[in-house]
Amino acid sequence: MSPAPPVVEGEANFDYPAAGKPLKTWYRVTGNLSPTSTPLFILHGGPGVGSEAYNIFSDLTVKYGIPVIQYDQVGCKRSTHLREKADAGEEFWNEDLFIKELHNLVRHFGLSAGGRQYDVIGHSWGGMFGTSFAAERPQGLRKYVVWSAAPSIKIWRDAQEALRKRLPQDIQDVLERCEREGRTDSQEYKDAEWEFYKRFMCRLEPFPADIMDGLAELERDPTVYNSMELKDWTAVEKISSIEVPVLLLNGRYDQAQDSCLFPFFERLNKVKWVCFEESAHMAHFEERERFMQVLGEFLTVGTM
Repeated sequence: MSPAPPVVEGEANFDYPAAGKPLKTWYRVTGNLSPTSTPLFILHGGPGVGSEAYNIFSDLTVKYGIPVIQYDQVGCKRSTHLREKADAGEEFWNEDLFIKELHNLVRHFGLSAGGRQYDVIGHSWGGMFGTSFAAERPQGLRKYVVWSAAPSIKIWRDAQEALRKRLPQDIQDVLERCEREGRTDSQEYKDAEWEFYKRFMCRLEPFPADIMDGLAELERDPTVYNSMELKDWTAVEKISSIEVPVLLLNGRYDQAQDSCLFPFFERLNKVKWVCFEESAHMAHFEERERFMQVLGEFLTVGTM
């Protein structure tokens, strides 16, 4: 058995004047972050669920020697919370906040200059703002992974609507009735929503504890999740600006159906797409060994 890789936790100061107070981003580094290593930043989903569900990315460190940097985006878990900004609207709650936070972390680790390189994987919501980040062609970005994400909120919502129609009719009826009556906080609605999650978020029973922890965070502090309306958000026209090699990942039963990934595939020059046949939205748990192999080989084997 391989020894457990070293783990370092810390905080990065983040200056974002619109927040009206100093911010801190909590992070965990798994592996040795040496001057010659190429770390992987993980952009978690949600928004607002935290980074717990990605603890098992230590598999990449053990097998491939890849240092992994996971972090809680501001507004959730161990990073600075922003409950007082709940009514700040889209002028505050937009992707710019999270793109700048990522740039700040890259600088914090000294990866924005001196020829240093790093990779990024964006999961779900993380793959949304991550796409805008990658399209900026930031210095040092070597490879980018879009995992179970969509390039526009319309494409995402269309996919969710199509999946809801696969639910038993009685479950669909409950969801529609509760939404119509404004009772989406009712237990009846949550139970029906759980039927959707069991089919299209994670098909393991029971859900892994780290996934449940992220869902519980939305109950503890729903500020970010409820405030990020995204409305007409799109990054479709930015996709072609991404110059680094890109890996697309999704599951057969994923909330991010093929319709979500296709706009990336048709607009990128250096792209590979892998679909996990036994997975929904959490392929790193549902097909853990194959997921880590596909990702690890993409990150360590040459260029496309």
